Order: sequence, then structure tokens, then C-alpha cells
Amino acid sequence: MKKNMLLQTPHIFDLMKRVGLHISDAKLQFELMEALKKEKIPFEIIQPGKKIPKGICTVLTTDEDQGTITCHRQIICTSENIGSCIMEAKATMASRGSIRSLVIGIDPGRKPGIAVMADQVLVETAQVRSPEAVAELVIELLRVFKSEEQLVRIGHGDKTRRNRIFNSLWDLDIPIEIVDERNTSTTSDHRDIDAAIEIALTPGYRPKRKQLVMPSNGEISDIQRISRLRSNGELTISRALAESVAKGEIPMEEAIEVQRSQKKDAKG
Repeated sequence: MKKNMLLQTPHIFDLMKRVGLHISDAKLQFELMEALKKEKIPFEIIQPGKKIPKGICTVLTTDEDQGTITCHRQIICTSENIGSCIMEAKATMASRGSIRSLVIGIDPGRKPGIAVMADQVLVETAQVRSPEAVAELVIELLRVFKSEEQLVRIGHGDKTRRNRIFNSLWDLDIPIEIVDERNTSTTSDHRDIDAAIEIALTPGYRPKRKQLVMPSNGEISDIQRISRLRSNGELTISRALAESVAKGEIPMEEAIEVQRSQKKDAKG
């Protein structure tokens, strides 16, 4: 998981709980300390061979360091999985025993917002770079926030991206609802996140099959307009390429390169 995927948000933690930090790598320890501070997660540095203090619910450590402490719950960290480790630490902090119901709300859009409710308590938010990146994060959330029941709710707005997200989650074999967003309103700086929270709290309907992804003429034209901007006015991608971008089949950068190649071939 990318380090900058998670957004800082308020969380409800047990005030008696803390996360232990047992890392001999000074650089990694500093990065984890900064991430914990950003998420307002209380922590304590654990020295090798020392008894784990009362109130430590989990310990962040490494493969090299884990053998020098005794703790029933350890999270193995590297410089590549800091975001995932922090999310897992938050799961242990927020949990009051086992989670019965986990609901993931998704606000579809160019950069979808995601909110996670554990037994109706907000425990995580995130924003990803594209509709296709949603499934990867949802899989990680289901792994970290283990629960008896799972449910995904997707806002009905932005039909094309909504259906791309829906189809990418279909094979996970978890219930998916589509929620009417017309009665939701957001005014904060993190509108996608706020909308995702409201979506997570709003019942919807459950489609029985994968959804058709059919971009409108307006969406295709808008993607062509964006291609002109991205290429600094050099070219406009074809409608066929724009439709493929709208369906999530190829990224914009690839479509521009294909169009550029076709343009060169035409000049011969």
C-alpha cells in the first residue's frame, strides 16, 4: 500500500491502549513515529529484552527485531508497507473485541473516496488514484479489519466509474449495495471522504449481476478535451481511445502514446 494513501482523520481509540514500537532501524523507526503522530495514535518505544508495558495492544517491529521481544500481537514493518502497518495498528486500537459488522462506503469519482465503519464507528478513510485501485484497497481493508459480516456500499453518482468499481469488486463474493446519493450533502475540504462516510451509513439496493459500463458522449468528449490538455495541445485522442479510457481499459497516458504513434505512422 502506498505511504500517502491514507488521510489523517479522527478516530475513536481506547485511551488506555498504546502501540509499541520496537525497531532498531533508525530511519524506519522515525518514519513510523511520524506516521503514528500524524494519525494521533499513542505509542511507546520498547527496548530489547524489556517486558511489554501494560496497555500495549500491539507492537510494530521488523523481521530482524521480532525475536528480541515477547508479544502475542506483532506487526512486521518495512519501508514499503508503512501505510498498511499504520492501518493495522489503528484496527487494533479501534477494536473493542471482535468486529461484528464492517461496512465500506465508496464515493465513485476520478479519485474515489473510501470510508470504513466497524460496528457503526468510523475507523478508517482513504482516497485512491483511480476506480481500478479501489479493489486492491478493499481487499487490504477486509484483511486488516476482520469481521463477522462485510458489506460494500457504492454511491450511485458518476455511473460509469461506479460500474467500473462495482465490477472490480464483484468477484470478491461480498454483498455490494448501490446507494442513492441525492439526499447527501458535503461542504468540507474532503468532500469525497465525507460523501463516502454518508454512503457507508445509507442503505441501498443490491444488483444481482455485473453492471454495463457505457460512457456517455459527454464523458467521451471530456476525456478527449483532457487529452489535449495533457499533451499540451499536441493531439486529441480518438473517440475509440477515449471510450477505452472511460471504461478503465487503458490509462490516459497510454491512450495519448497510442494516438501519438498513430499520428507518426500517418505522416509516414
